[in-house]
Amino acid sequence: MDHSNKKQPVSITDTNQDIVTWWHHYCLLSTMPIVRCQIAWLENVTQAMQLEAELFQAIAKSSEKLTLCMTDNKKNGNAKELTEHYQEMVKTLTDANLERFAKVSQLSHEFRRSLWEEI
Repeated sequence: MDHSNKKQPVSITDTNQDIVTWWHHYCLLSTMPIVRCQIAWLENVTQAMQLEAELFQAIAKSSEKLTLCMTDNKKNGNAKELTEHYQEMVKTLTDANLERFAKVSQLSHEFRRSLWEEI
């Protein structure tokens, strides 16, 4: 008798492995949109943190300028110079904050767009 034409019975472990492989493939496919949405969210959070860091940098620079004005001009500093430096600092901070607001408002639109692209 020649058994070469007959198929060998498939073992249970081979069948289980095939099912696990199939399940793993479709499980990964179903989670990919969620992962992409999370990546888009993290990118937007990173951009928001960068905007906050830029604002803090502007605050630090303005404070440094005002402090130098106050400490360097002790002897010959007058109210007019101090007022000018203070107004310059306020203008710098206002401009930095307005720029930050503009960029933050763009973030929400970009975030929504990136979410819709992933969905």
